[in-house]
Amino acid sequence: MRAAGVPLRYYLPLFLLLAFSGNPLMTSGGHAKVLLVVYLVGLVFFCNRRVSWTDITEGTNRVLKLCVPIFLIVSFQFQAFGSVSFPGVFALIVKLLIALFTICYYKRKRLDPFVLFIRLMAFLSIISLPFFFFNFFSHTGVQLSHPALKSLLFYTSSDFPDGLLRNCGMFWEPGAFAGYLNLSLIFIALENRSLSIGRYKKEVFWIIIGLLSTMSTTGYLVFGIIACTYFFVNYEKGRVILLPLLLIFGAFMYNNLSFLSDKIHEQYRNALIMEPTDVSNTRFGSIMMDLVYIKDKPLIGNGLDEKTRFRFHPSIKEDIGHGNGMSNFIVWWGIPFFLFWVYNVGAYSLNKSQSKKLSLFATFLIVLLLQGEQFLNFPFFLLFFLGPMILKSRYENIMLYNKSVV
Repeated sequence: MRAAGVPLRYYLPLFLLLAFSGNPLMTSGGHAKVLLVVYLVGLVFFCNRRVSWTDITEGTNRVLKLCVPIFLIVSFQFQAFGSVSFPGVFALIVKLLIALFTICYYKRKRLDPFVLFIRLMAFLSIISLPFFFFNFFSHTGVQLSHPALKSLLFYTSSDFPDGLLRNCGMFWEPGAFAGYLNLSLIFIALENRSLSIGRYKKEVFWIIIGLLSTMSTTGYLVFGIIACTYFFVNYEKGRVILLPLLLIFGAFMYNNLSFLSDKIHEQYRNALIMEPTDVSNTRFGSIMMDLVYIKDKPLIGNGLDEKTRFRFHPSIKEDIGHGNGMSNFIVWWGIPFFLFWVYNVGAYSLNKSQSKKLSLFATFLIVLLLQGEQFLNFPFFLLFFLGPMILKSRYENIMLYNKSVV
């Protein structure tokens, strides 16, 4: 699959897809939904003569089929609650279409967007480091809706008075940056069809450096699982020598870094003593709060309307910064719709890696990433709904066909 030496202009649609998947300059504030629709219209015009209409037809059919369960869920929610957030449902479909047209563009160019994603995340990691360094001395950029955040497009500058300065990259917070960096490591394994680095040595180096600078709890835990599994799988001697040393080092880091052990223990203890009416935006507290809604409407969810979404917690009047992306999505859309997304993640991973063990491992890690951030609110993670055959490039289809003929 072509990736090295690809002209920079071919990275632009993928960069914009990522920007609409967590860059606060694009996704926060009152202009976000309008900007999302404007971008979709512009993307459609841009792709008019740059995509295959066969791909568009196939992808559109997939989106239309996906709209059937969405509309069914929405109709059941309306019947149950008498209220539905139609703008929220419309935004979901817009995000799916943005993902679709972006994928179709790369299929036409015979480029694998996930390979480009790996290289793009390495670049974003590199470019974030000098901004991160200057952030210790200066807080500049376009003021965002959060008073402590400013955007420089490629970097989100933060100024939390009592907080530890961490690298956000171009995303809304360090945990989001860490999530996308870990996702690029997962894609490297799927691309290599094994838990190996292969030809991505430079990318892996910069991705790890970027990950370390985020000081993200979930980011470190996911990376720790990847690193330990990598040494266990690839180094026979490492299982006896390197892996124990890595586990000892990991345990030392866990017990001595406040954003790991102290943060996790405190959040877990607080979650255990929560009452059903208590409000929390931590990853454990959010799950405990969301269980009330999941138990009440496990199949159809509670909808995107704040009146129904937080009906058991009427004190919530604004965004509380929900700490768990998985439970929040389940509360919105119900368990079956979430499991359908998980199935599609697994199907793509298996289709890409041709390994059941690796695909299960990748799916587990991707679901684990959701425990810290609202990734399923953005087009990049939603694109898995398109299914493995839509995400597979023409080039890969040709190679598989040739192998079957031989």
